[in-house]
Amino acid sequence: MNGTELINQAIEDYNPSHIFGLFSGGTDSLTACHVASQHPKFTACAHINTGIGVPQTRDFVYQTCKEQGWDLKEYKAVDQGQVYEDIVMEHGFPGPFAHRMMYTRLKERALRQLIRDHKQDRNDRIMLISGCRSDESTRRMGTVQSIDKQGAQVWVAVIHDWSKAKCLEYLEDKGIRRNPVSELIGKSGECLCGAFAKKGELDELHEHFPEVAERILDLEEQVMKKFPWDWESLGPPKWWMEQKQGQQCMFDMTKPPGHMCWGCHKGKM
Repeated sequence: MNGTELINQAIEDYNPSHIFGLFSGGTDSLTACHVASQHPKFTACAHINTGIGVPQTRDFVYQTCKEQGWDLKEYKAVDQGQVYEDIVMEHGFPGPFAHRMMYTRLKERALRQLIRDHKQDRNDRIMLISGCRSDESTRRMGTVQSIDKQGAQVWVAVIHDWSKAKCLEYLEDKGIRRNPVSELIGKSGECLCGAFAKKGELDELHEHFPEVAERILDLEEQVMKKFPWDWESLGPPKWWMEQKQGQQCMFDMTKPPGHMCWGCHKGKM
């Protein structure tokens, strides 16, 4: 099924009151939002502001929504009491092991607020359009569903079967400009929590967005007074974990993070 057919199927199955395109600023989310916006029941775009992203990406989201005539709902992690600096000062930089925690605190709580704000009654459903693609992530290969109901949330991956090349061709054909940040660093830059940071990434950020890199470096200096690993590390070293053995963790880190963070470990959103 194409994007419109998937949306129609989800409407028939779940009758959602709203249809939101989740717009991170990356190429895939931009493509998905444009596809969804062609449906007559499309409501608006929603952008989750994690508080640790490249400001130019947020500017791109604002400008694109204005150009396309899309209403935009912005939800901020800080409004849910989640401040990135506070989180890493308490727990250290995440690394892959703590990806689920960062997703929950920086994105999922804001998303739940979006649902609360627009759900009309206890049986209502809200459709969320994602840019998830089945060929994008090895970790999720074969697990990305075209339509996925999770409680009041109905996730629809309208470009589920698309390749990256098809996304680029679609945007070019429609005359839609891409986020310059994505073209420079290979991802949207809307979340730089560090869960899947790689060596050399800070240097790349410093080359293109020095103010963002300096913010992370300044924070790194403070965090490493308490936790002996940096933003680009894979999380706590083994000896540190052994010292902390026996402490319980609030989150199940073995589960995939969610539809809004599914590809960041490959540097593409």
